[in-house]
Amino acid sequence: MKNYERYHKKIVYKFILGYGGIGDCIKYFIHVLNLCIKYKLRLSYLISNIPLEKYLRLKYAKMYVTAEQIKTKEIAARDIPTLYDDNIYHLVHPLIFFNEFSYETIHSIQDVFDFSEEVKLNRSQLLLPHYTNYLSLHLRLGDKFLETDVAYIQSKDDVRRYNETDVLHFIEENADKIILFFCDNQQYKLKIKNKYKHIIITEGEIGHTGLYNTTHKQVLDTVTEFYIMTESEKIINAANSGFPIVAAKFKNIPLISL
Repeated sequence: MKNYERYHKKIVYKFILGYGGIGDCIKYFIHVLNLCIKYKLRLSYLISNIPLEKYLRLKYAKMYVTAEQIKTKEIAARDIPTLYDDNIYHLVHPLIFFNEFSYETIHSIQDVFDFSEEVKLNRSQLLLPHYTNYLSLHLRLGDKFLETDVAYIQSKDDVRRYNETDVLHFIEENADKIILFFCDNQQYKLKIKNKYKHIIITEGEIGHTGLYNTTHKQVLDTVTEFYIMTESEKIINAANSGFPIVAAKFKNIPLISL
């Protein structure tokens, strides 16, 4: 950031509803940031006034811009190394990076992003007492199992593969540890909680931050659960999901995949 003002060629990152959830917002921004550092470009975040922006905050306010402040031109990922116009903010978004993204490049997230005070206060509303030295077990069943109006779900057939035997074995083998269980389906979350009394779940409302019908309360609770996961001793990923991967990379927490 010491050289931020010296960079004249500009990239602006756009993230709106429909581009994914909190993990997608973070991981693609960091991906673009890495490119901007490499090519000495100034990166800004375009304020879209989506609920997520209220709870997930950049640490550097000068990186925010509004549509009224800037003149933009959308570009492809391949154009980033060859920018030529200093007067235009060259617009990028997650969709153009799908084929070249790698989690291996994502690091130092806590140096860039932070959580609002509302999120930190909401932690005590979702989870009491204030646990420390806990494991976070995350299982995403997929969009097909989201308990919301199907009309708002983009990937109606999205099902994530997981091995329930491995999940239960992990829980049983770690009965002496504090395990927080996170899932995108409330019924399944309660099923596991009722089966294993040492399992802890939050009181949060489940919601996908990238869907149009997700309430502000659901967004707040989802970001809060993400925040809680970033404070874990370890994170266990039971199915294919970027949510726990990005949470682990936030503070470089060990990640275990079942």
